[in-house]
Amino acid sequence: MSVQIRRRTAALLEVFGVYLTGAFLSDQVAQLLVRWGVISPQNPLKLLTVHTTNGELLVASRQLLLILILTYGSYFALIIPINWWYRQRGRVAYGLTRAGRSWKALILAALATAALTQWPVLIHTLVDAVHPLGTMEPWRQAFFDMSWRRWQFWLFAGILSYALIPIIEELIFRGYYQRRLAEDWGDGPAIIGTACFFTFAHRQYLIANAYNVTMVVSLFCVAIGLGVVFAWTRSLIPSMIAHAIINVPMTPLWQGALLLLFAIIVFFAWRGGARAFRQVFSNTSLAACAMLALLETAYVIAAGRIDSMAYMAIGMLLAAVALEAIDRRKSRSVRLSVKGHQKT
Repeated sequence: MSVQIRRRTAALLEVFGVYLTGAFLSDQVAQLLVRWGVISPQNPLKLLTVHTTNGELLVASRQLLLILILTYGSYFALIIPINWWYRQRGRVAYGLTRAGRSWKALILAALATAALTQWPVLIHTLVDAVHPLGTMEPWRQAFFDMSWRRWQFWLFAGILSYALIPIIEELIFRGYYQRRLAEDWGDGPAIIGTACFFTFAHRQYLIANAYNVTMVVSLFCVAIGLGVVFAWTRSLIPSMIAHAIINVPMTPLWQGALLLLFAIIVFFAWRGGARAFRQVFSNTSLAACAMLALLETAYVIAAGRIDSMAYMAIGMLLAAVALEAIDRRKSRSVRLSVKGHQKT
């Protein structure tokens, strides 16, 4: 096995392994917390109805916050030690800095990304408001139909959509999945593969009707834009801001106003966006993009349908660590050999 193939295989197995092993670990801890009475066994989203009260929203907010902390904490309990051991990556690698750019530049990049990639979602939701395209998950329908004129709704929405989710999803999908794949596959394939991973991981849209099909396409466009701006700036700040913008609940009137604002921004920003896209995808292998897109789409869909894949994922993660240990040992041998030659 060549060095490139070994490293690419290790990166893919690590990403696949973390995706389900983290979820498996989270489920095991959640069962313990349910037994101890810390969290409820019921999914707070499944309990949403049009008539959910303020008190019920507060309870659901607490429950959802605990679940999200547990879930994403389980992912990073695996990611951080593995990445530190293998390549000693710090917060810079995860995009948790400004990457040497000003706040103004990062915010402008976020607005440009939102305008250039999120208009399909806005058009989709506006069309659906005028002419319903199909049914959605019951909890999503209840979320949109309940009263928005209360702070309890906006607290719950902040945890579910526009405040917490953009941070933790960008950390895992762009800060880890995309960055880890890009190390051995390159930015282009990593962006495409992670966009497929991100899109189909949103299982609430995997319902066969016009609403969800167009939503999947729109979400894929957004994911490409978030991946490009992260690869271009090396900071998660623009992708987090852009992600948050589209996740804010809006009435059709506000969505129309935002779409108009996006059209103005696109007029000024499309050249810079095209330049960033070309830069990120320069020297990109189309075959590698297609391979990662196919593998990651198939994996994430299968993961939602085959329970036993969690055990396969543990094996994948162990195999990835073994391959990375081999690579680390060989790299150390090469360095020692070079030092020995330099001394002589």
